[in-house]
Amino acid sequence: MHPGTLKALEFDRVVVALRSLALTPLGEAELALTAPSADPAVVTDRLALTTEAVRLLTDAPGFPLRAPADLRDTIALLGVQGRALEPLRLFGLATFLESIEQCGHLLRRQTRQTFPRLAKIVAGITSFDREIGDIRRAIDPTGELFDHASPALRSIRDRLRKQRQRLRGTLESYLRSRDTAKYLQEQVITDRNGRYVLMVRAEHRGSIPGIIHGSSASGASLFLEPLSTVEINNDIVALQEEEQEEVLRILLALTDGFRGRGEELASSFEIATKLDVAQAHSRLSRLMDGAEPTLALDGRLELRNARHPLLIPAVMARIEEEDGEGRVTRDRGPVPIDIVIQPPTSVLVITGPNTGGKTVAIKTAGLLALMAQAGLHIPALEGSALPLFSSVFADIGDEQSISANLSTFSWHVTNIAAIDRQLTTPALVLFDEVGSGTDPVEGGALGMAVIDHFRQRGATIIATTHYDTLKTYASTTPGVACAAFGFLPQSYEPTYKLLYGTPGTSLALEMAEKYGLAPAIIAAARSYRSVREEQLAEHLARVEQERARLEHERRLLIREREQVSEEQARFRNRDEALRQREEQLKKRLDAQLEERLRDARKEIDAVVDDVKRRAATLVSQAARRAVSTPIPLSTGET
Repeated sequence: MHPGTLKALEFDRVVVALRSLALTPLGEAELALTAPSADPAVVTDRLALTTEAVRLLTDAPGFPLRAPADLRDTIALLGVQGRALEPLRLFGLATFLESIEQCGHLLRRQTRQTFPRLAKIVAGITSFDREIGDIRRAIDPTGELFDHASPALRSIRDRLRKQRQRLRGTLESYLRSRDTAKYLQEQVITDRNGRYVLMVRAEHRGSIPGIIHGSSASGASLFLEPLSTVEINNDIVALQEEEQEEVLRILLALTDGFRGRGEELASSFEIATKLDVAQAHSRLSRLMDGAEPTLALDGRLELRNARHPLLIPAVMARIEEEDGEGRVTRDRGPVPIDIVIQPPTSVLVITGPNTGGKTVAIKTAGLLALMAQAGLHIPALEGSALPLFSSVFADIGDEQSISANLSTFSWHVTNIAAIDRQLTTPALVLFDEVGSGTDPVEGGALGMAVIDHFRQRGATIIATTHYDTLKTYASTTPGVACAAFGFLPQSYEPTYKLLYGTPGTSLALEMAEKYGLAPAIIAAARSYRSVREEQLAEHLARVEQERARLEHERRLLIREREQVSEEQARFRNRDEALRQREEQLKKRLDAQLEERLRDARKEIDAVVDDVKRRAATLVSQAARRAVSTPIPLSTGET
């Protein structure tokens, strides 16, 4: 992509916001190189990786990468053989490598199918548990070595402590003794060039035998090392040198532990860089409420609810913070717009009033195309689609070159000529006020010719204009679409809504009047317009009023349709509630009937059982009577 285009569309500002989200110096350095790619495989992979990272941030608190600010210096020093890293550098390196492994553990706990690209990255992570453990056991977080870092260091420091105690005891005896205390300037023990000394009054320099190590600024005090402590001080100095040598040996051993695994270190650094880039992409996406765009193979450019990222408060806050200019005060985001070019249409001409949003619209389209091809999500609705452009060019701004003797018009023409020489298709070309800076009639004709030339070369073109010639061209040429930014008819306030299929009026006089230009000037300007221009202005005003009326009616119809839909939904909900209530009543009645049937059966069974018991009792009683009462036999005689 052309560097001038990247700057004109402020892609570099997006990179600043992206860099501010880095967690490591390695990631920040890589993010600073962010650039669009025209390779479909590269762009597809980058976008998919960003999407995975966004999903991971939704499921997890974030990437646990941690690195010291001087990490790159530490890595450079690792390449110097025989050079030991300082304790804090070693501790920071251990923390960094540990955080890489934590990222690996985080992703391994996730479903591999959900994060295939991230899983592939962390699959190459190497463990440095042994080296990290050695550093943690040897160095505390403040950068001091523990006594137990080695047996030799423990022994040296034990002896040092004993000698220092012995030295302090000897020196304190001079402070306590009446014979010597009277010669001292102050009752303190101080350090001079690494040796413990007393502060003796200059006039008593010979009263205490010893070695003078200098005097105070006033000359009133001498720093004296008593002869009785010289040997002890010598021992302390020797032990300190031994300590430094042992510390250096330990640090070099810890450093060489990493040097011996140079290739694995390089691989870990590369993995950390990739993870940091992915997480920065994902966090930027969340700041913008972004979405992964579809790469349109059919050449369509369809940005729904697109917003310029540099007008989003959260993004600007990151940039301002990075620049050290304080936080922004903007609290409202940009008005979303739809930018649509559907084949066979390849040109979109945007018209409308000044300050209506035309330049922001074409910058939004160009910047979002660059962001998508850099693997970044875009601030637009999910499902938005962009072609993959081999080149993107923008003729935006009002620049002059005094040194090159170029006027505004000359600068634009020179820029357009350069675009024509460098263009490779598929291409996106953005023209802001094409043909401006010269006579309106000739400028309009030139703008129409320029647009048509690039259209015939196969480029996708978005242009803004105030020229009637270009408005007519856009409204009557196949393959060219026209759109206008709307405004409120009563106040001429811009709506920042892009309306397709209609040319818009510039409202130059109305806007000038709104911004305080004298009424006499406005009236004179109106009187200078030709009859044709007056008729055209009136026609466009009527068209705009009719469009506004139709838009109002459309909104009313939409509202009525929504109300009808809501009523239908309420009726459906009420019918469903009645049906559920009927079913519940039926179930309740069935349950009650079943319960009553069970009760009736129980009653019947109880009656039958009672009858059976009574019958059995009667039979039993009858049997007993039959046994106790003899039955008379008949002889047949009367």
